[in-house]
Amino acid sequence: MDVDKDKQVIFDVIESEHSEGLEIVGVHYDLQCLRVDLASPTLDGRISMNFERPAGFRVLDEGDLLEFWGNLTSKLGWAFRIHAGGWLEQESQRSGFVSQHHEGLQEYLIIGENDCISVLSHAYPTIIFPDVA
Repeated sequence: MDVDKDKQVIFDVIESEHSEGLEIVGVHYDLQCLRVDLASPTLDGRISMNFERPAGFRVLDEGDLLEFWGNLTSKLGWAFRIHAGGWLEQESQRSGFVSQHHEGLQEYLIIGENDCISVLSHAYPTIIFPDVA
């Protein structure tokens, strides 16, 4: 677990392979599942990251998340679990954010070259890499 000393963002790296030049190329949501498709110049085909039972997600330009960066960079990886100091903590300061009271709600962050996706989910994501010939 890593800690960014400036903002106290506490996180684990979930995935780090193929992070150089990784782009978020698709976001698909159907009430039960959120699928994020990513393309890497080091792979033929797309990576899919799937979240069952997502409680929420947001897509922002990486420049709009500057207060979180510190130690949290694409050099470490592209998929992170945020334990503290992220979007879930911000939302939990609002009295109307009732999801904060749901047991097991976790935050994940996916970093692309241009966009980033924060996901609040009750289940750990699955990551599917393209078959390598």
